[in-house]
Amino acid sequence: MRKAIVLGLLFLAVAGGAQTRGPIVILSDQDFTLENGVLAGSGTPEDPYLLVGWTIEVPAGEPFGVRIENTRKAFILRGCRILGAQDPQGAAIFLNNVAHGVVEDCFIQNSVNGIRIQSSRDLVLRENFLGVSGVGLQVLGVSPEDYRHTVEPTNTVNGKPIFYYYGLKDEVLVGLDAGHITLAAAENVVLREPKIDQTDGIVVAFSQRVRIEGADISRPRSHGILILSSPRTVVRDSPRIANSKEAGIAVWLSDDVVVENCGIYANRVGIYVNASDRFLAQNNAFAAGPVGVHITGASQEPVVRKSLFYQHPYGVKIESALGPVVEASSFWQGDIAVFVDRDVRYARIAHNSMVAYGYGVSNFGSYGIIELNHITRANIGIIFEEAYQEAFPTGNVVRHNVIYRSWDGFYFGRESRETEIYENLVWDCRRAARDFGQNKWAPQGRGNWYSGYSGRDRGDGIGDTPLEFAGGGRDPAPLVAPPALPSLPGVLGTMERRTAVLRDEEGRTLRLPVLLADEAHERFIGFMGVPPEWAKDLAILFVFDSLTVSQFHMQNVFVELEIVFFGADGGFLGRTRMAPDTQDRYGVASPFLTALEVPMGRLGELGRAVRLASLE
Repeated sequence: MRKAIVLGLLFLAVAGGAQTRGPIVILSDQDFTLENGVLAGSGTPEDPYLLVGWTIEVPAGEPFGVRIENTRKAFILRGCRILGAQDPQGAAIFLNNVAHGVVEDCFIQNSVNGIRIQSSRDLVLRENFLGVSGVGLQVLGVSPEDYRHTVEPTNTVNGKPIFYYYGLKDEVLVGLDAGHITLAAAENVVLREPKIDQTDGIVVAFSQRVRIEGADISRPRSHGILILSSPRTVVRDSPRIANSKEAGIAVWLSDDVVVENCGIYANRVGIYVNASDRFLAQNNAFAAGPVGVHITGASQEPVVRKSLFYQHPYGVKIESALGPVVEASSFWQGDIAVFVDRDVRYARIAHNSMVAYGYGVSNFGSYGIIELNHITRANIGIIFEEAYQEAFPTGNVVRHNVIYRSWDGFYFGRESRETEIYENLVWDCRRAARDFGQNKWAPQGRGNWYSGYSGRDRGDGIGDTPLEFAGGGRDPAPLVAPPALPSLPGVLGTMERRTAVLRDEEGRTLRLPVLLADEAHERFIGFMGVPPEWAKDLAILFVFDSLTVSQFHMQNVFVELEIVFFGADGGFLGRTRMAPDTQDRYGVASPFLTALEVPMGRLGELGRAVRLASLE
């Protein structure tokens, strides 16, 4: 009688008369029973258990439609419709610690997540339609073998094919328009110009020397790119990695990863780095989203450099790291440009330009160096916040920074210890500093320069009257003139110096020293935040990679400028005056390749129509 019932149900499933039921739950090999949806089979490779043709409606509160765990028997899940798996922590199909299973011809709809495979091996997926609002396919594991599955491109996520590669070597994959891409146990593989839109992202797991180039990733339902235990992965030249539900790029347990020349926009986190040494991010553009770069997990020697950050509550957030570096980057508008937490040692924050932030640098770490940063229009330029006995920032050096037109220059909280503070410029700030800790001002006999200081000088350049701060701190040797810094602070100090040869229609020539802004973070910052006393002696030549019709603004620029636009051959295209610190935009009708910004009057006796004759 039992055999007759089973054969009858199997006939109905094959003939299209699918039966409706609730979730299938199988937690061991002993649970492959008729009550749990098995219609036939003995569990051998030649005669697998068959779970066929069910329509499974997942009630509210249930995480999974089909849940199979801790099995080694062979099975086939075929032709099932799974509807309503709405738990964001669950999935329509969940396979954990299983082997020798096949999932084929299943239809998932009205569900958040599709198929989740965890700590399993040798599974086969084919011809499945995953119509989801979350992640279509997720494979999790702690070894390469946990990713050893056969997943055919006949599977789709929201109509786009799944490309799943295991053990691929020395290949170039071009132009995949995908619902999901996984490279597992791969070596020396190039993924060129992949495209993701409103589906899963790209996973690189337990691989080596994978390169992702020219990626266009928009609105992925989890991470845009997940790099897991895959050293020497490179992501580069990708114009858009945007609107990820999680991180644009997540790096876990992967050393020597490089991300360069990418546009990373409006993700929950731009780049997330956890327990990965010698990570390098350079020449990237970050905009919007809560955090630009988040580094944690005791990562050693991560570097963020030559990048731009726009409108982030946190530009770079370093939670746990040894020897991190943030340098030569531009930050505009946000809460904290660079945040250094208590589990950070030996950080170096240098040559960054920070404009319009609550805090330029917020530090709880120890034995770090904060130097040659240019911070403008901050609430507090550099702050060691009150830690309420939970952190004791010790042995840091703060030197050669310029804090300009900010409310407070410095704030040192009660737990700060042995901070050396010297040769900084606190310029047009409403309050120079507050120091409630036990810190060392002017440890080598030379303090800091304060634009409002009027103490007497006996000829040694050091004021005779110490400067007292709220909280009990004091600078015993304030400088009466700005110190000679090792270089210009901020990004300006990292720009290449060249000479522009300009010639007008009358043949008159001017050889003008210029700073070359030929990288995105340099063009982004320009003259922003530069005091007029310094700006009057500078000129910046903006150089683009190709002809452009970009416009220039003057927000946070405090000196009147004029701009001259040049074509690809250096020919004159236009010239206009730019008013300081306004919302106005300035451009020219014709596409241009270079543009020269100079303070009014720097072009001397040259006529209006000036061409760029050469660059020396």
